[in-house]
Order: sequence, then structure tokens, then C-alpha cells
Amino acid sequence: MELRDLALSVRELPEQRYGWVILQGTGEKSVFAHYAVLSSAERGYDSYGGALLAGFVALRALGGRDGPRGVAAAVG
Repeated sequence: MELRDLALSVRELPEQRYGWVILQGTGEKSVFAHYAVLSSAERGYDSYGGALLAGFVALRALGGRDGPRGVAAAVG
């Protein structure tokens, strides 16, 4: 089974709001890793911690208890 390169990031939004983004590695080999957006928040959060927690919940939901392993890759 191929392992997926996933990352969770919190981004600052206008008006002191925060959003989360789940990124997936494209597999491109270079000095810097390349990522594409797999999923992102549909709303802004009042705090960095709130966005981070919501993003973690979304990341965990990708694959349930065992994580995102085996979930079909969305980046082509």
C-alpha cells in the first residue's frame, strides 16, 4: 500500500479569522515538496486553535480510526 503525504495547515483569513487546509503531496520529486489542496474549511474560525482543531477532525474523518491510509487519493 502506498503511503500518502498529508499536511494540515492553518491559514490567516481577513478580519482576524482562521481557516484550515488539508494538503496532499503530489509525489513530484524536487528540492521542495509540492502539495495540492485536498480539502479546506467552508467557514472561518475565531481562533487559530479552533481552526486547527476543526482541521484535525476533518483530517481524522478521512479514514476513521486507522487514519487516511487506503482512502482513494484525490490528487491526480
